[in-house]
Amino acid sequence: MPNLSRIDNANLPEKTYSILKELIIKREYPPDHKLAIPDLAAKLGVSRTPIREALARLEMDGLIKTVPKVGTFVTGITAGNVLEIMETRLMIELWVVKRLEDGTASFTPEIAANLQKIHETAVYIVNSSKLENYHEGDYNLHFHMEFLKLGGNRNISNIYLNTMNYRWLAMKSYLITKEMVMHSLDQHGQIIAALQAGAYDDLQRVVTGHLEDAKLRLYQNINLNGGII
Repeated sequence: MPNLSRIDNANLPEKTYSILKELIIKREYPPDHKLAIPDLAAKLGVSRTPIREALARLEMDGLIKTVPKVGTFVTGITAGNVLEIMETRLMIELWVVKRLEDGTASFTPEIAANLQKIHETAVYIVNSSKLENYHEGDYNLHFHMEFLKLGGNRNISNIYLNTMNYRWLAMKSYLITKEMVMHSLDQHGQIIAALQAGAYDDLQRVVTGHLEDAKLRLYQNINLNGGII
């Protein structure tokens, strides 16, 4: 089990939530691990109230589940969950493509510059540093969240972000190779190129292929981990 550092009292509920969320999505706590409120409170040096508040939020995120009179447990992901997650992501990203195509959204210079900067930085990190630094920087998430800004709907972006809580579960270093990451980054480059050209048929094709590749990777990871991650 991880060694937890005590946290200061500034914005205590948010910090408690963030720490526990990171531990779960990085699988410091494995699937079906029981989360005991007294134990977490003692290790973090906080009262039980912010722990309860954090666990309530994490359950809304779908990262934990509470069984009445039994306890609270870390949620595992199965192949069926992967289908739901990736279908949700694809539906939302293709919604953005449709808005661009029908003119209700536009590829602004600011978002264009942000996407290019994220992409170039990610490529540089992968080529010049440890692969773990790419994962720790969460460049894939930043790219997709910037793409979602094109849709102009923060509520939908938040739904997508909650769905992407599961991204870390596919990022175990011994399963993800540099070649796999570079392939994904190449697809990000193709997305940018299609946006710049206003080639929405190409954009739809690349976005769909990109997420289908991610779905396949998740399936492979689940199979290598005994059917659950």
